[in-house]
Amino acid sequence: MRNLRVMAFVAALGASVQVSWAADVATDDSLGLILSGQFESWNGYSFYGNESGDTGYEDDTGQFVSNISGRLSVPLGSSFALQADGQVAYSSNALFGSQQDDLFQSSYLLGGHMSWRNPSSGLIGGFAAFGGGDHDNDSTPHADFFAVGGEGQLYLNDMTLYLQAGYLDSDKDNDFIRNAGFARGVLRWFFTPDNRLQTELSYVGGTSDSGGGAADTNVLEWSVRYDTVIPDLPIIGDTNVFFGYRGSDFEKKGSDPGGFTDHTLLVGIAHYFGSSSVQEMDRTGVTLDLPNFGRWVAAGEPLE
Repeated sequence: MRNLRVMAFVAALGASVQVSWAADVATDDSLGLILSGQFESWNGYSFYGNESGDTGYEDDTGQFVSNISGRLSVPLGSSFALQADGQVAYSSNALFGSQQDDLFQSSYLLGGHMSWRNPSSGLIGGFAAFGGGDHDNDSTPHADFFAVGGEGQLYLNDMTLYLQAGYLDSDKDNDFIRNAGFARGVLRWFFTPDNRLQTELSYVGGTSDSGGGAADTNVLEWSVRYDTVIPDLPIIGDTNVFFGYRGSDFEKKGSDPGGFTDHTLLVGIAHYFGSSSVQEMDRTGVTLDLPNFGRWVAAGEPLE
């Protein structure tokens, strides 16, 4: 049933974004901000390693992972904008089952941003999101979460600096990360309007259960991604693609400590509407995003 929910959400998200993308959207450039959207998907492979404690992972464990996301930015006058986000992530463990307990299975997220922006200097705003995350455990496989926070961007010629910070909590008192603060920093460097290098670093500090009591639980995540355009492909023409790497370190302290790392290599494809280039989209359209909160939350059980 859980897998059916995930796949249904994927199908609904993909269909809604494709309808919007295919529509003939009229934009008013005199506003500065533009009505715009983005749909992207990627596939990759994650390698897991057991660092310490009694985690459920064995060394050299791995699985295939995928992510689908859609975003829509709507200008509200000349300087304000409202953006909606949707995201689904799932693994080969979620689709086909696995011999390894406690591997990440799936997550989903719905969120929104309200922001003020000057396309020549920067942005300031806030966001809220809710969703859920799953791991492979028969007793408590799923937790819902919510997150709220603030965010800002600074535009420096061909570079964008993006900072987020906020609060993340889940609805389970055991196994899942809860009552957490987080911070995220992103650097985007545009070599050309459609060639971008992005790096980011995130930190989460919360609690999860340990031997009947709460223990400090931390997540450190880092990533790098390169976006470019492959021109003149048959049938589909110019195509935005990206390649990336994501690494994470999960650690639980207390009387029953544990820790593990994962490393993911990925490749994906992106579609945009409302903008002539990725850099223009970054400054006047869809520029905000959200991390995979469900993945962070569900990491508590493997540390148990």
